[in-house]
Amino acid sequence: MISRTPLAPTAATEGSDTAAPAGAVKTIGGAVTRGVLGAGMLVMPPVVLGLAGSLTPWAWGFHLLLGGAVALVLALLVRQGARPAPLSVSMGELLGTWAARSIDGVFAVAFTAGQAAIAWFAASYALAAASGGRLQPANANGLLLALGILATALGLALAGVRPAPLLLRIRPWATGALAMACAAAGWPIAAEDGSPLGPPGTLESGGFWTAVAVLFFAGVGWETVTTAVPGMRARRSHIIGGVLFGTVAVAGVYLGIAVVHQRMSGSYGEADRLPAWSQYVLAGAVVILAASYCFTNIRTASVIASRLRAGEGFVTRPVTLIIGLMCAVFACVGMRAGGVPLLLLGPAVAALTGYSVGMFAAVKRGGRGLSATAGVVLLTLLGSGALVLWELSGVNS
Repeated sequence: MISRTPLAPTAATEGSDTAAPAGAVKTIGGAVTRGVLGAGMLVMPPVVLGLAGSLTPWAWGFHLLLGGAVALVLALLVRQGARPAPLSVSMGELLGTWAARSIDGVFAVAFTAGQAAIAWFAASYALAAASGGRLQPANANGLLLALGILATALGLALAGVRPAPLLLRIRPWATGALAMACAAAGWPIAAEDGSPLGPPGTLESGGFWTAVAVLFFAGVGWETVTTAVPGMRARRSHIIGGVLFGTVAVAGVYLGIAVVHQRMSGSYGEADRLPAWSQYVLAGAVVILAASYCFTNIRTASVIASRLRAGEGFVTRPVTLIIGLMCAVFACVGMRAGGVPLLLLGPAVAALTGYSVGMFAAVKRGGRGLSATAGVVLLTLLGSGALVLWELSGVNS
């Protein structure tokens, strides 16, 4: 049953200000860090640099501040929630089934576009290694490679493969290390035009706000607080500290990789190419990690789609197959210059939708201070979305 009553202290939460666990800050901060850090460490630095250019650090900074604010509002909103739950379920309990279904619906579709973007990214790196280190324009070989990565991921999902927990814990560390290695080496060399990783045509007013938007692909995970905070009996100050701790950790990783990538971009020239074997090693690692993320994300999208259809998280093989086929369709749509940023707008729309619903819930159900803060964040989300549409209206197809 959907609760439509305002949040109020319960027996389990009324004393939370005095019964906070000693590790609340670390626990919440760790949840935020694990939720946000992922494939975005690898995919986003070259994409954002292509869109924002010299304004790249500002794009990252704006996104990190906005994402941290979203996480903080959501954490304080669900602090007295009855149970840990995904964002859609939490918002459904606060606002009604329309909120849960709208969030799940847009996320289910957006996840498929995101996996197509990851697959195209990996395919672009593989073709770069095969061509001596330079990113190539979108072509049929890239599409075949991207489809092969998605087919492998779908096959693993349909087979019911369960990755070892240890591998899932190691994967973010491996992704970050690989992203830093590619950034420090200045590899691969950006193509002059036509690359799927470049900007989508000519953005007449620049691509800053589009860069901010696509960064929500890296920022899907700020909502992890809705599963981490409820039931913790943590003090408000500990919740704030935990979210800030997680935000600072995420900012350190993302900004570190982005700054190194920006500084090294263009310093890698024809005369000092990486040895061919090292390029293949880097590209192979990118493909393996990309396939692993596509695999786990296809499973996640299947859970979301199943919840949307039946109100439960029970996943059937037909649902997983449909999700995989949607990924393939998006991969075909993305075979163009700037295809990856355009595909990444799918997760951006999902995040903006889900987070806007969350901020609306905070405006409606939060206390005076929380409602005012949520209102500012909501207007910022909507305003940045409008600026993206303004920028993209000048794209030359």
